[in-house]
Order: sequence, then C-alpha cells, then structure tokens
Amino acid sequence: MMNKMIAASHSIFILILVLLLLSGCATQPYGSFIQNPSSIYSQYSKVMADNVTAQIVRLYPAANTQFNLRHEVNDPFGKALIENLRLEGFAVQETIQQSIQQQIFAAPNQPDTESQKGLALSYIIDQSGDLYHVKLMIDDMRLSRAFAAQADSIHPAGLWVRKE
Repeated sequence: MMNKMIAASHSIFILILVLLLLSGCATQPYGSFIQNPSSIYSQYSKVMADNVTAQIVRLYPAANTQFNLRHEVNDPFGKALIENLRLEGFAVQETIQQSIQQQIFAAPNQPDTESQKGLALSYIIDQSGDLYHVKLMIDDMRLSRAFAAQADSIHPAGLWVRKE
C-alpha cells in the first residue's frame, strides 16, 4: 500500500515537472538582450525608442490603437518606448508577470477579453559591437532596424525593414 502511494506521488511530481518545463519552452524570449550595458546605453535607448515611436505613429492611428505587451518590460528601451507611445496618444496595456503557481493553476483556454481589444506588441533589442538591432513585432507584422553607435551618439544604420 505504501509503495503505491509513493509511486503515485512520484508520478504526480514528474507530471508537474514536465508541465513546468514545457511552459518554459513555450515562451519566447522578448525584451533587451544587451549584455553589460554601458553607462551611455540609457541615452541610446531613448534615441532608439524615439525612432521606433515615430515609425509606429506613421503606421497606426494614435487615438484608436491599443498595444498589449506580450512580455514584461524592465529595460531602459522598453520603458522609454511605453512612455513615448502613451505621450503620442496610444493605449498601452502592460503585462503582469505571473508566479509559477498562477501559471499552473490558471484556467485553460480562458478568453482574455482585455488583450483581444488591441494589437500584440513585443520587441527584441540586441547588440553586436557598436551595432544595435531593434526588432519590433506588432501582431503578424515584423519591423526591424539597425542603429550604429559612434562618438557617444547613435544613429539609424539603414532603413526600416517591414515583413508581414
């Protein structure tokens, strides 16, 4: 009898472990991937966020558009982007990171009516030497642009690339 209880508890433990691992694999990494940012990076982030905001303003009507972030924002670029979008008149719904218990015990297939009202927004920003790359995902559309850092300033290193 005791062996059956131990075997059952091991099965449940393994199932929970597999579910946790699968939920970790299902999430895509978004946000900033800048390793050891320099002291001037926050200034670079503001310039890049201003440029990204200007492109979004060209593509979407401000007063009629809501963006729903797919990931938590905790970097200077993301914070500047959210602030810029709100100043331009866009509604921005930020995500709240759930604990592991909330993710496990969340009701499956529960419709999220709040996030259905707007466009899904996420970004990836990374660096290779003095070249920064910003990739923006708005629903099914992808926008990307490179920025070159030179002499304590940063400038676009090409045109916007748009993929739908």
